Amino acid sequence: MNPDVLGSFIKHDEALSPHRAYLEALIKPSVDILLSTIEAKNHESRFGGSPFVPEQFVWPTHEIGEYKFLGQINFSEIEDCPEGLPCQGLLSLFYAFDEDGEIFWGDDGYVLAYYWPNLEGLVLFPETCAVPEAKKILLRAGKEIPRHKELRDDWPFDTGVLSELRELKGSTEDYLLGYPSFYTLGYDPTPGNDWISLMTLSSHEEFDWCWHDGDKLMVFIEKSRLKNNDFSCLKVDAG
Repeated sequence: MNPDVLGSFIKHDEALSPHRAYLEALIKPSVDILLSTIEAKNHESRFGGSPFVPEQFVWPTHEIGEYKFLGQINFSEIEDCPEGLPCQGLLSLFYAFDEDGEIFWGDDGYVLAYYWPNLEGLVLFPETCAVPEAKKILLRAGKEIPRHKELRDDWPFDTGVLSELRELKGSTEDYLLGYPSFYTLGYDPTPGNDWISLMTLSSHEEFDWCWHDGDKLMVFIEKSRLKNNDFSCLKVDAG
């Protein structure tokens, strides 16, 4: 979320302004993901299309079928990169898919990630006509506070006001870090105290994404693994 918009909302909202200190203590850095209509080129961050990978890269498969390419994040494109994320390198993400819908997002390995710290030697994986067109995404530093009452048990105000966060002009539904955001869940989807939100993504028709009947995909990573740029073990929820 745009930091200025969030700050102004907290400062001027009647219900929230008396609790500024409480809310400011909850603020976490995030990276807003803004969709562009421009076709992605070279190693640019993107959704859809084909990934840039090492020349000998083997496309991942699961017991029922293949993974689909979700997108890639070029960390060097993030100005004022938040602490915890790599400041360079490329992260490619894939999600398990099968035509009959037997794969469940809660299964281990639903989302796979490959991180390459050096872009040299990465080549565009041969495209097929089956993939959505690659669209460039813009990465901008942001800030998040919890958008759902389920994420805390010590709210000092009526949590109904949190729904207004989603209506703010500077609010985004796709972002890195921050807090998970969802539509239909009635619980905190974070797997445990050692886990944090890595990415939150809405359903997007243009990329053939439909998470839990049009809801959101939330990807989590252990703090220690993120600190070491280890993206080999991710957990997922959707709702």
